[in-house]
Amino acid sequence: MIFDSHFHLLTMYEKKMDLTLPEHFIGLECGTVPHDAEERIKLVGNNSDIYLSIGAGPWCTGKGKKVESIISSLSQDILKYGADAIGECGFDNHWKDYGKMNEQLELFIRQKELSDSLNVPLIIHSREADDVLIENIKYIDERTIMHCFSSSKEIMYKLLDRGAYISFAGNVTYKQNYMIKEAAKECPLSRILYETDSPYLTPVPKRGELNKMENTEYTLSFIANEKKIDREIIKENAIKNFLTLMKNRKSIVKRDTTSL
Repeated sequence: MIFDSHFHLLTMYEKKMDLTLPEHFIGLECGTVPHDAEERIKLVGNNSDIYLSIGAGPWCTGKGKKVESIISSLSQDILKYGADAIGECGFDNHWKDYGKMNEQLELFIRQKELSDSLNVPLIIHSREADDVLIENIKYIDERTIMHCFSSSKEIMYKLLDRGAYISFAGNVTYKQNYMIKEAAKECPLSRILYETDSPYLTPVPKRGELNKMENTEYTLSFIANEKKIDREIIKENAIKNFLTLMKNRKSIVKRDTTSL
């Protein structure tokens, strides 16, 4: 069984990658912009072990784009197809061409409201924005997935206190990322997830290549070595955590786009 709590099949398609999915696979294909759902559903197909989110990241703000318009577009996709989760959404101070933080925060809060109304998980992107994340920690709860966790173990414990699940990506394997390694080492099995963020963040020893879902096995092995726990125990717990978030059911997203 291959497990991946966060990947982007549409971006892989745009990069002309092989989209053949592992034979035994469970995971979450994640949205990044409004109105990408139909294309993504067509790529994913009818496999109900592959869940789909709908969301708009902080890159959707700025350049005259109104939050209300973005949320309206997301709501249309949700009404048409449903959603297993909302996101990714959140905060990013790394790229300077994204919208101002007040715009990013407004877009995040509106998507939190969507996730609450649907009672589905919220996937949070937070890059170089720990201060904003902690200032708004009241929005974190047991339906939260911290995607591609890249903060300190101290930040992680604050999030865990709110009930969040922590998802580690391939960057945990990078030599210089001691802070993320420490967080992975101390993350409790009851709250751990792992991901590729394909086609990005390819783990060692495949770094330099475009990432694919099977590469979670390298990240899993690395975390297992750091924690000194059998990798199958971590995988078993991660899948259990994921299914708890998804209410132990199959994907509810409508797959027959021809009839919609």
